[in-house]
Amino acid sequence: MDIDQVYQSILNKLSGDSRSLIRYSPSELEFLSTTFASALTSGDLEAIEKVLCLMDHSAADHSPWEDLLIQGLKQDLPPRLIVFHLNCSRKHVIQARFKKGHRLHFDYLQVLQKLLLSPSPEVVEWTLRTIEECGNQGVFFLKDFDRIKPPPWKWFNAHHRAVRELITMLERRWSRFEKP
Repeated sequence: MDIDQVYQSILNKLSGDSRSLIRYSPSELEFLSTTFASALTSGDLEAIEKVLCLMDHSAADHSPWEDLLIQGLKQDLPPRLIVFHLNCSRKHVIQARFKKGHRLHFDYLQVLQKLLLSPSPEVVEWTLRTIEECGNQGVFFLKDFDRIKPPPWKWFNAHHRAVRELITMLERRWSRFEKP
């Protein structure tokens, strides 16, 4: 599998407003896993981005990627790559587990909790969007929302405003779980 060629094909399809979902063979899934693991180990940001793009555009979720994605979320990466990791984790961690009727691992919840405290408002916004998909397990993060709410003078930033709106929505959704 030529990662660069598939990556360019995905980008071309996306720029042409068409869907770019790909069905990978078992050998291609294994190749992507080993390539992603070696890119994480070496810290090759370009390779990480390309493999994440291929993983995100997989036609089906692939739960064996869960550990690799959690490992990648634990690393100190640029905000752009963290957002890509979060998007991939929504499909290959959250959706894959919920399809099987399994709860999310505590390691994954802890990684999301750490990302909520990120200095990048974009990372915080996308972490909240990921938490929204966690269903009722997202109540775990309710106690952290007061610490990350942006003050009113930061609402001019689109990411801070989105963080505020997402927190308000999630607090309303989960208000019935709070103890009086």
